[in-house]
Amino acid sequence: MVAKASLLLLLVISIATVKSVQVMLEQLNHCTSNGGLDCNLRVRKLNRTVAAMYGNVTLQVDLGNNFLTSFGLSYSRLGNNQFNLYPFRIVPVGFCTFMSKFWGDYYPYFVRSVPQLERPGVCPVTARLLRVNDLVLDSTLFPNYMSPGLWKLQWRGTDIVAGKHFAMEVVFKVYPNGYF
Repeated sequence: MVAKASLLLLLVISIATVKSVQVMLEQLNHCTSNGGLDCNLRVRKLNRTVAAMYGNVTLQVDLGNNFLTSFGLSYSRLGNNQFNLYPFRIVPVGFCTFMSKFWGDYYPYFVRSVPQLERPGVCPVTARLLRVNDLVLDSTLFPNYMSPGLWKLQWRGTDIVAGKHFAMEVVFKVYPNGYF
């Protein structure tokens, strides 16, 4: 009997970890800056199941290790914009540290839509114009165990020498696989 219970538990755990999700952009809440970057980004629906981000981002300064960047996630289970902080985050680190340790995991998902992005490990990132061409969130970018609901990603950056900063919030919705 114990063996059957163990086998059943193993089966349930293996089914739970195989579950995948579908992800769709909802909106770009704001992109504010005092001289670090300028955003002209929009989210538009391409069809009933796909939304894409398009526009331009202008980096006005070189991003080196004196520029601290951080990421945080918030979650709204009911989708009613009452967000709770989620434990996944990247604490403030120098931009060069971010490029060498973290950017390699995300670069392949974004370079197709933003070809001017710098490769992982290259630092400093020089000032440039980044054209965002229909960036669609790929569900494989996210872990399979993400809960369905509304999510908000906050990206912040601060130049500790010059005092320039920026903040960006992107809202996306996670659906169970097979929703569409």
